[in-house]
Amino acid sequence: MHAVVLCNPFGQEAIRAHRLYRVLGDRLAAAGFEVVRFDYFGSGDSAGDDEAFDLLGAVNDAVGVAEWTWARGHATRLSLLGLRLGGSVAMLASSRLTTPPSHLVLFEPVLDGARYLEQLVSNNERTLTEIFGSRWKIDPNLRVRNLPPEGEYESLGFVLGQGLRHQLGELLPMARPWQGRCAYALALTREVPQLAHWQACAGSTRLNVREAASEIDWATNSAVNTAIVPMHWIEQTLEFLQGTSAYA
Repeated sequence: MHAVVLCNPFGQEAIRAHRLYRVLGDRLAAAGFEVVRFDYFGSGDSAGDDEAFDLLGAVNDAVGVAEWTWARGHATRLSLLGLRLGGSVAMLASSRLTTPPSHLVLFEPVLDGARYLEQLVSNNERTLTEIFGSRWKIDPNLRVRNLPPEGEYESLGFVLGQGLRHQLGELLPMARPWQGRCAYALALTREVPQLAHWQACAGSTRLNVREAASEIDWATNSAVNTAIVPMHWIEQTLEFLQGTSAYA
């Protein structure tokens, strides 16, 4: 049995990716994989407030879920998969597992934690401007009511806690080296050239870096009811995990 642990992205990106994860999980299960989905502490249906969520905690949660999956004794192989920050969580968790996973699949992983944080904050401010229009620029009371207090940060309704902000820069530095530990890895990204250094230092990992062929803005709350499912990602994932010749 080949088990696959799905690692969620953060915040609004997790909401946007819900349908993708649901369809992907169903397709994997139909193909004979054991699929495990979960929420990190401080997110989704798990315990803890938004402020309690941080990157290291998410990595530890992923490690715990993966180790639990191994301990059940059904799986002979285990793989981790994640979108955006979930991809980064999967990569970091793989190096902490007692038994390394066989495969990693990373959908548009976060390559620079500090830049990612800046994008989350700017997306929040841009969305507020779009919602309130010109009133946002001329009504300071409106901004006071809708912006978080001084020293606090928010992204489209999700708190960016101090621990998360610090760890994004610490654990995901710009141009970070490959930090995964697995036999095979697949990264689908819009930034293929930026990942050349990953391939140069991947060691024993056979790392495939491919163009994501997607222009989806995952960090937005517009069109929230739109089903976003890049089917070519699902097909590539199935081929990769099943070890087709294209990835041999």
